[in-house]
Amino acid sequence: MMSTITATDPKASVLPLLEGSIWPGAAEALAHVYALPVPNSRTEAWKYTRVGRLFNQPYATSNGKANVALPARLPFPVTRVVFVNGNFRADLSDELKGQKGLVIDSLKNHLTHGPVKEHYGTLAAMEERLFTAMNTAAPTDGMILLVTKGVRVDKPIHVIHITTAGRQLVQPRDLFMLQEGAEAEVIIEHLALDAPESLVNSVRECVVGDGARLSIHKLQHEVNGPANISFEGVRVAAKGHYSISTTTLDGALVRNDVNVALAGPEAHAELNGVYLLNGSTHCDNHTYIGHDVPDCTSDELYKGIVAGKGTGVFNGKVYVKQDAQRTRAYQSNANILLGDDAKVYTKPELEIYADDVKCSHGCTIGRLDEKGLFYLRSRGVSEAEARRMLAHAFMTDVLERIANEDWRTHLASLIDAKLETL
Repeated sequence: MMSTITATDPKASVLPLLEGSIWPGAAEALAHVYALPVPNSRTEAWKYTRVGRLFNQPYATSNGKANVALPARLPFPVTRVVFVNGNFRADLSDELKGQKGLVIDSLKNHLTHGPVKEHYGTLAAMEERLFTAMNTAAPTDGMILLVTKGVRVDKPIHVIHITTAGRQLVQPRDLFMLQEGAEAEVIIEHLALDAPESLVNSVRECVVGDGARLSIHKLQHEVNGPANISFEGVRVAAKGHYSISTTTLDGALVRNDVNVALAGPEAHAELNGVYLLNGSTHCDNHTYIGHDVPDCTSDELYKGIVAGKGTGVFNGKVYVKQDAQRTRAYQSNANILLGDDAKVYTKPELEIYADDVKCSHGCTIGRLDEKGLFYLRSRGVSEAEARRMLAHAFMTDVLERIANEDWRTHLASLIDAKLETL
């Protein structure tokens, strides 16, 4: 039986918006929302990311019918899918029924379909994570991506999430399912139109079948945007391949959780991230890769440049079960601080119970290479340009991991523009 809302409950600002949902598991999730506390500085997983203030104001929901100006199309062919305040906008999206064996649509339209009933809610545990329970209690809408056996999606899917002005609670919920041997590439872009008082709380579940390949590129550049909390729950079957590259250029408070289970032999996960922070932007990347069976591999590389009063947080954990022999896992986080007020907190972790493994992890925090800066200055390069060149070089090895050359080139231009402001 659920508790009564009290004025002293810190979640009182969101609870009325979470009741009455007909989504699967909503009632159970709402019970967890009532029971779970708001994370604070004594909550280890949220030690450096304070979210209490997000519950200090009332929110509203939106039907997503606001008029918005879409960004220019990417300079290469994509299938565009648009969400406004978490709501699917078919009128702004491309035709989505062009390829056989591919389903792209509003998830809300498919809740009773077999694949959704089988996988929905299986990779986003809500018992200990308040934000996941909130999302499960009342999703706004989201995207279903279903790629059937052996189908290769012919061009990248470009998903645009736009948050408009107001004080809104937006809760996108995606379910990506790739059957045996399927392949898909998804670009997810978060934009904001003067929405600093909103909260975007996203959950995405990804099921990667035997021999399937899913590549996700996530771009966050929400100038004067909302708090953005996200969770990615992923399961990779035998010989499957999952990769995600997360680029954070702007935002007030950004939290990216990625939780990957390597569940079949020879499964592979690659997690990459770039964050360029200035002003008072706070970006927290929390990752978990579970090596649950033998002969799996993972590779993780996150790099950040933090200036002004920005704060970067990285916590990455690789967990190797006792039976997961012949595991190969690599993890690295490197950071550059520009200025005395910039902060970085980094904590790479390995927890290993198997004895036949090759695993490594490491982290660095430092300044720009003074010798390199002096060398460039001595050859007539201005100090500003020298700093930009060194910063770009620092990010190069992360960008080179992106196989899509068109997206890599476009992303590099955005990063260079951001570096001009640091």
